[in-house]
Amino acid sequence: MMMTQTGKGYLFALITALCWSTSGLFVKEVGQSSFVIVGIQALIALIFNLLYTKEKIRFTAFTMIVGFIQFMMHLTFVLANQYTTVGNAIVLQYSSMIFVLIYQSIDQRKKPEMYQIFVILLALTGMIIFFIDGFSFDSILGNGLAILSGAFFGLQFYLNTKEKADAISSVKIQYLISILALLIYSIKNPVASFTLKDGIFLLAAGIITVGISGITFAKCIERIPAFSANVVCMSEVIFAPILALIFLKEWFTMHSLIGAILIILSLLYNMYKQKGEKYV
Repeated sequence: MMMTQTGKGYLFALITALCWSTSGLFVKEVGQSSFVIVGIQALIALIFNLLYTKEKIRFTAFTMIVGFIQFMMHLTFVLANQYTTVGNAIVLQYSSMIFVLIYQSIDQRKKPEMYQIFVILLALTGMIIFFIDGFSFDSILGNGLAILSGAFFGLQFYLNTKEKADAISSVKIQYLISILALLIYSIKNPVASFTLKDGIFLLAAGIITVGISGITFAKCIERIPAFSANVVCMSEVIFAPILALIFLKEWFTMHSLIGAILIILSLLYNMYKQKGEKYV
């Protein structure tokens, strides 16, 4: 049985979330500034992306704006991980769902559907409970950067569903902006000495967190609505602790289990409500 375009969109969104969930783990292991991390990840991802697709980059005002927004989303998220915990950064970044609905309401001049509001409240409740054991407001700067990253995160989702959008071109433009920012930063600031550990984790992050996810994200956003893509990608908050369990031997707490159940329920309910809609 052939998978529908909508089904493929959800699958690509899930793979994207899995790739993104490695970001915090890799960032914590690299002793470099955020500009260096983002720039080198982008360089590796660009090479990986060019090997995967030969499509030319479409330089339009719209694709460049989206590319810059994606660059800011990545930079602020890396910064957030350096100032606050991985859990806090992930939870607060997923305020992006709220921003998607705000952008949509402003653009279309209509109120969100009741089920969308319910999904957001259920998911946010789950995320708060999921990380309640380690949630702290001490790192005000990191938490603020994570929320700002969420605003950019939601905006990239929404803009990439527009007719003028070219998700693959925007991703490549994001890489170019990141590399340019690295060069400018390196001129004014000495880069810390690289260790073998830095190189390994940056290579992995470039290929997995940025490279593969950039391709799967572009494919998912072309097939499903921005709100649905955002909700599915929110499963990153489940994948990240699972990876921590596997590689760091961290066990789930009761709060984590309850929160995970609520998040999964929100994902399933949203997909149920969207099942009657058709997206090519």
